[in-house]
Amino acid sequence: MTQHLFTRWISNLIIVAILALIMASVAPAKAALSVQTSTGIQAVIHTPEEIIERYLDADSDGTWLRHPVAGSVELDTTEHPWDSLVPVSSDVVMAALESMDHFQANLQVEIFLLPGMPADVMSSFARRDAIFMAPTLAEPADETIHYIVTHEMGHVLCWFALDGQVSRWSQYCSLRGLDLDQDGAQVSHAQRNREIIAEDFRFLFGGHLATASGTIENGDLVLPNQVHGLQELLVSYLATPQETVLVEQPSRVYPNPCRAQARVELTLASSADKSMGAEPILEVYNLRGQLVKRIQGGTVVNGRAVIEWDGQGQDGRRVSAGMYLYRVSAGPTKGSGRMVILN
Repeated sequence: MTQHLFTRWISNLIIVAILALIMASVAPAKAALSVQTSTGIQAVIHTPEEIIERYLDADSDGTWLRHPVAGSVELDTTEHPWDSLVPVSSDVVMAALESMDHFQANLQVEIFLLPGMPADVMSSFARRDAIFMAPTLAEPADETIHYIVTHEMGHVLCWFALDGQVSRWSQYCSLRGLDLDQDGAQVSHAQRNREIIAEDFRFLFGGHLATASGTIENGDLVLPNQVHGLQELLVSYLATPQETVLVEQPSRVYPNPCRAQARVELTLASSADKSMGAEPILEVYNLRGQLVKRIQGGTVVNGRAVIEWDGQGQDGRRVSAGMYLYRVSAGPTKGSGRMVILN
């Protein structure tokens, strides 16, 4: 480790330690909050205090929130000092969730009320079945938080009901009058299909505070309640998320390459995998085909199995740097791939 990286790692570690001590001196860390809404959404809300105590980590690359299912998010510690920020209120977030209506979705979502700004985007964002709420520079209006929570939930519901389903995306875009390929960095934010559908979800299913403006981000589009059949289409998608019947399913490792903790995710193939509690199993092999580590157990949530590996072999020792092969399974579903371990 170079002198610069070592200094940065020490600096980040000190920041995390000071924050943890401050939180401990003020009050015991709060546990995650749980809420189940009338729409069927089960939300776990992680407070800033809990995040600092349980999920904050520092290394030479920065200060990170690391969660076994939601993944890693780097938090800025320089541009916006954390003591100058106002974390989002858990009460307002719960109120926003509970005010959503007119659909049903059997979905679990993790919501993180961040103590610091996300370094990459400096704003709130969603990733699969997780929402990361950025703190603000001043106390926000409740309408603003309701708007953001419901919009980001629209991204989660999009992942839940449409991602990977080309026929559904085609049907939605056709009904909405959109180009199926209207996405990506080359398209302005408000014109991207993923942002449009998140706004449609907010407008159609959000409470009165989330929809108080009576508008959507893309003012060139017809309001979603004026598109005949749109609400019914989205309600049907949310109630019956499409599934595949393949046994061999996609899997991924994050991060890859990794230095410490590798998280392997497997997309489950059928409703049986999701409902019958199939226990995930991960097997890691070296390039000679020798078993390095077998892990039984993990987390099954929202149609995917997640297992973490700490880079140790069966003997408890750290494995050598290099490429490794893995096989992951849960019930009748299996996947495989490669991962790279760094020193």
